Amino acid sequence: MQSTTKTTVAKAFTADAETLGQPQERYLIPLSTILIIALGIRLVAAFFSKGFAFSDDHFDVITIAQGWLDGFPLWLNEPMPPRHSMFYVLIHYGIFYILEALGVFSPEVKMTVVRLVHALYSLLVVYFGYKLTERLSNKANARMVGLMLALVWFMPFMSVRNLVEMVCIPPYLAAFYLMVKAGQEDRKRTMPYFWAGVLFALAFVFRYHTVLFGAGAGLVLLYQRKWREAIAVLLGFLVAAFLVQGVIDIIFFDYPFHSIVAYYQYNSAHAHDFSSGPVYRFALTILGFLVPPVSAFLVVGYARTAKLAPALFWGGLIFFVAHSLFPNKQERFILPLLPLIMILGVIGWQEYVRQSTFWQNRRKLLASAWIFFWVLNLLAGIGMAFTYTKKSRVAPLVYLSEKQDMDGVVLEFGNHSVKKPPLFYLGRTSAVYDKYIIDDDYVWEEYLQGQKTMPEDFVMAYTLNKDKTPEELQKEINASPYKPDYVVVVGTKDMEERMARLHQVFPSLELEHTINPSLYDRLLHLLNPRVHKDEHVQIYQVR
Repeated sequence: MQSTTKTTVAKAFTADAETLGQPQERYLIPLSTILIIALGIRLVAAFFSKGFAFSDDHFDVITIAQGWLDGFPLWLNEPMPPRHSMFYVLIHYGIFYILEALGVFSPEVKMTVVRLVHALYSLLVVYFGYKLTERLSNKANARMVGLMLALVWFMPFMSVRNLVEMVCIPPYLAAFYLMVKAGQEDRKRTMPYFWAGVLFALAFVFRYHTVLFGAGAGLVLLYQRKWREAIAVLLGFLVAAFLVQGVIDIIFFDYPFHSIVAYYQYNSAHAHDFSSGPVYRFALTILGFLVPPVSAFLVVGYARTAKLAPALFWGGLIFFVAHSLFPNKQERFILPLLPLIMILGVIGWQEYVRQSTFWQNRRKLLASAWIFFWVLNLLAGIGMAFTYTKKSRVAPLVYLSEKQDMDGVVLEFGNHSVKKPPLFYLGRTSAVYDKYIIDDDYVWEEYLQGQKTMPEDFVMAYTLNKDKTPEELQKEINASPYKPDYVVVVGTKDMEERMARLHQVFPSLELEHTINPSLYDRLLHLLNPRVHKDEHVQIYQVR
């Protein structure tokens, strides 16, 4: 029995070069089942993977949308447009507006709904990835790509985050699908190309850099002398981009596409102010994210598809080269490219294996590489789906959101730098004291001048770390009508010194609640304690 099982598995993964180390046709599953699998793990992530991954996916989406709903003109009263997608924030504003109209005010419930919406939306990545691969090759490859887009370790986790780098993927994949389908049918129709341009524009208003995908596709059409198709793509892009981004900029700022101009001006001036690295940094990111040695297989496969799928190939290559040459190299920037590498990588690698004597004679080695790939991705993917990220910053505020009579809270960070608190999770209007007092021309000017009244449930947040003395904190508290009721102490290092500083301001503190770090946070601290600090949190009540 055991021998039979091993033989079946070996056949499933190595039987035929046509399957690229994948199961044969009788072992394959339909698209509907792949979508159900993708939905299942995304639903797990939506309910259990709380918190946020990066600063942008919270402070430049959730904070802004809730601020608009609370009546604060975040972004809108600044002289220059924001460097982020206002269209995407408007979508969240609409979600929050509907939820509050239905009587839902809990920040955790709101975020669960947001993650569920993203989980459903992200199925389009799996669907169009499958359909594109099927159009360009065969169902066996399409099913492998579909499973990869459904289950590769970062896909479920990232798909439910508020990341424009992930949200921009479905429209640009749909655009490529329309172009490939129209090119294969060869009916000389331009409308599919017009709608492809519209979809490229939709991806663009989420994430400006995706214009490079559309630009690559357009250049290929020009090279092929498909003038009408190229004009149709450009026209569709311009019309849709104007109706969305152009109109937003006319309403809130000075002229159409003012946001785009401001974005590129800022990034040109501040190119070296953020995470940077060597020109090959994104190449290493791709190889690491897609799990070696299979990641190397996919890169080799991608390189072999220039003639098969020139629009996809050159669009992706231009995107990669542009990001590699630009100094700012945050890993999430390359996320939009990864589905394209999976699609073309699988197709190209399959063809290479079929022609390669080396791999034909080493089918067990190939099968082992793919088995390693799937085992690691499944374990990591399931683990990430249960990951509570930034728990030390989110969970204390969720806990305090249940304190109805709270006027203020002190966030104490010891000898480390102050981390921007996600005050959205308090479930009520709130602000950090520095912003409230110093940056009065930013949001709070009308309130400070008495032209508007603070909401009754307003909460003031104060911060304390090595850069602020207890005397300075006391001065802030004395100047504000919102007195702290709780102190949140982040981390457990140097506790004697830190508590002595706190007792200078609050002689009587009573420990009320302790929050332990998530397994993910503990693992990061174990692997790199210098960068990832201890995430234990203690909440004290001021007596």
